[in-house]
Amino acid sequence: MAGKQKKSAKRVKKENYWFRLQKAVNDYKNVLFIDADNVSSLQVLKIRARLREINAVMIMGKNTLMKASLVAANTEPKPSDEDYEERKANWTANSNIDKIVNQLKGNINLILSNGDLGEVKQVLDEEVRQTPAKAGMIAPDNVLIKPGPTGLDPKQTAFFPDPSDPNQDC
Repeated sequence: MAGKQKKSAKRVKKENYWFRLQKAVNDYKNVLFIDADNVSSLQVLKIRARLREINAVMIMGKNTLMKASLVAANTEPKPSDEDYEERKANWTANSNIDKIVNQLKGNINLILSNGDLGEVKQVLDEEVRQTPAKAGMIAPDNVLIKPGPTGLDPKQTAFFPDPSDPNQDC
């Protein structure tokens, strides 16, 4: 007769995250989707601390885990479910969960709040930091390179657009 297996620390952490996300989505009425590309862990730490001051929460995680958790939260409990007794008393369908699930693409974080999203935006704007350009990145603003010496050999400048070519954007 096999006994219950002890859950690994990783599994316990995922389950805690699973239920924390479900609770947050049901407790908060506003959701802000944030692209977390090029955001340092220190920036995230500072943003989370500032968000707690205005009763908001940032949730980051793997999209597949977030989607599975949210779909499970929005699925009506059945008598055959393990947690049927716990969920049947306070389960309600949330039409906003489907909207959230559809937006989870790429490196997206959720900021949930019951307050003014303007305050959340202000916190985010105050924590914006410049980052150096990296190969393959798309510039958020137009970049103008003035004519002049580049310090590069002419064979190394093929990546600069030709201003006389009408098919290229300058």
